[in-house]
Amino acid sequence: MDRADADVFNPAPAAALSVTIALTVMNMTLIVPVLPDFADHFGVSLAAAAAMVSVFAGGRLVFRFWGGIGADRFGARRVSVIATVVVGACAAWAALLDSFWPVLGVRLVQGMAVGMIGVATNQYLLRTTPRQHLGRATAVFQTGIVAGASVGPLAGGVLADLGGLWAPFWAQAVLSLALVPVILLVMSAGETEVRTVRSSLHMAGALLRRPVFLGVMLLGFTLFFLRAGAANALLPAYGDEVAGLSPTAIGFVVSAATFTSVLAMIPAGRLVDRVGRKPVMLTGVVAVTATVALYGTVSSFWGLIGVSCLTGLTVGLASVPPPTMIGDLAPPGSEGIAAGVFRMSSDLGWIVGPLALGAMADAGRWGLGFVVAGVPLLAAGALFLAAPETGERASARGG
Repeated sequence: MDRADADVFNPAPAAALSVTIALTVMNMTLIVPVLPDFADHFGVSLAAAAAMVSVFAGGRLVFRFWGGIGADRFGARRVSVIATVVVGACAAWAALLDSFWPVLGVRLVQGMAVGMIGVATNQYLLRTTPRQHLGRATAVFQTGIVAGASVGPLAGGVLADLGGLWAPFWAQAVLSLALVPVILLVMSAGETEVRTVRSSLHMAGALLRRPVFLGVMLLGFTLFFLRAGAANALLPAYGDEVAGLSPTAIGFVVSAATFTSVLAMIPAGRLVDRVGRKPVMLTGVVAVTATVALYGTVSSFWGLIGVSCLTGLTVGLASVPPPTMIGDLAPPGSEGIAAGVFRMSSDLGWIVGPLALGAMADAGRWGLGFVVAGVPLLAAGALFLAAPETGERASARGG
């Protein structure tokens, strides 16, 4: 389905996709609260149990690209349905296993499938949204991702308390089964591109030879480097070692940024469509870099809550332009490939950020660590000072 021309933004299709991706992300974060229990159950270290998250992230990273090729070739709905069935079947299979390494293998396959779902739904959004409304649609879609990631761990903890260690996996299986008719309802079959894998790889190569596309990929990497590194490595350690906060208080500090980020995304989408991708992106990059650096200047609970709320607003502002720009730059029929490559760069930042900034936490370089977190993002934004406005280019191409 090609982008239709429309003068008035209709949020319903993007909202339906947002609900779909929110349920998918929530589905995959259900097991996070029970990782220590898995360590006890299987008699492995916490680090080994945490590998259940790492191998999932690795599988997702690798299959982002192939999910994009599949969505362009076979259609986003077909790829999403098949991958969702795989997620549910793997969840039920894992719940019947009683050995750590097979469960780890199942998590790897689940990560591959979820990587394909994320790109397929993103491809569908890009192909069916008019370019002049792409910022607002992207903001609605991104809101679903953040909301699902926020609700999943809470729901998983409740399920484990009520139903035991394997309840989150059984919940994944049931939720995946329920997601299939939702996907069939939300997505139409649409048009597909009849191309070989070789031609898809050639198109990906053409995109990667465009400096502006590489720049947007770098933006995605550095933004997730900052988000994951600050939230998952620096901030929890800083709250514990310097501020002396309890785990519950640290959770509130981290969650505050997530909450305000969701609030900022919809207004950011309007700005991206009305003002332009580039000015909103540059403003967001500078604002995020400045607000994250403020963490190292406060050491009280309420001070950290205030900085987290402010940081969440700036992260929400900065998060909308890059995926919107990918939609502008992708030639018709290659939206899946473009989204897949971009999401791979973001996933890589999510993996590298905590490792790099965790080293700063281990060294006790808190203030410097929060500053360093934003430096790569600021440098990536600076590359766009002389770059063209992708939204105007899209309009000139006629969508």
